[in-house]
Amino acid sequence: MKSCVLTANFNCNPTLVWQYLTKPTLNGWRTDITDVETAPDGLTETQKHRDGSVTKVTFDRREKGRALSCDFVHGRQSGRFIAILFGGSTTSMECTFEVDGIGPFGKAHKLLQPVLDMLKVVEQRSA
Repeated sequence: MKSCVLTANFNCNPTLVWQYLTKPTLNGWRTDITDVETAPDGLTETQKHRDGSVTKVTFDRREKGRALSCDFVHGRQSGRFIAILFGGSTTSMECTFEVDGIGPFGKAHKLLQPVLDMLKVVEQRSA
């Protein structure tokens, strides 16, 4: 299992960042996802990617504007994502990302950083 901790800062309130993290197709912020099927309880979702792959996400913590944690499976990769949001008019987000199945030379932060970069782009468009 490989893990990393990343911090990102956004010029918007934590509720908006949380909303984007829980709704990956909102305003097209996740350019790698074409569709999301969410279970009626809102705790399980299936994300369909442009390359035809599928990610299954199971949330165990969804505190609006404060925290988010989930387990995921994407092909042979599986892991856990935890995000803690701090702030008022601006947001500081600390993420812990653990992933298994990326091989001996894979780096966890190289999988997470592009997602945070996509969020940064949409946050700047919204400002």
